[in-house]
Amino acid sequence: MLEKLKGKYVFFDVDGTLSEYRHRDQIYAGKCPELGCQTLNDFLFSDLFLKSRPLKTMQNIISKLDSDKIFILGTVVCNNEVKQKYIWVERYYPNFKKENIIFISSTMLKPDVILEYSKQYNIDLNDIVFVDDRLDVLRKAEELGITSYHPSSFME
Repeated sequence: MLEKLKGKYVFFDVDGTLSEYRHRDQIYAGKCPELGCQTLNDFLFSDLFLKSRPLKTMQNIISKLDSDKIFILGTVVCNNEVKQKYIWVERYYPNFKKENIIFISSTMLKPDVILEYSKQYNIDLNDIVFVDDRLDVLRKAEELGITSYHPSSFME
């Protein structure tokens, strides 16, 4: 799989892709589908993102890619989350350049952001890869012509 990423511009999601998606030993708490296993209180006042476990397989892959061509494209709920994710990425994925970290408010906008990025910087879609854990988002990206992979594609 590493060969499929080399030389490409690769956009990685964070939660569930670069880190384990689990909180208080849960994936989903059933209270608010948009927040998953976290509560709004967790997002606003806790340090839950600083405690996320990085995925070693992804750390290994990213360490072998060109830091000028790797990007984080993640979604966030609030400023506290943004601040913590910058710290977390710097700690566990130092190959990402701060200017290559993009946070947006809607998961479903990710493929559109990638398209705009490709237009702005005149990058052929064949030179872009997207890695995310949400199948609905990956399907939308593929419909738009973006090569997309689920993190499970990298597990052995």
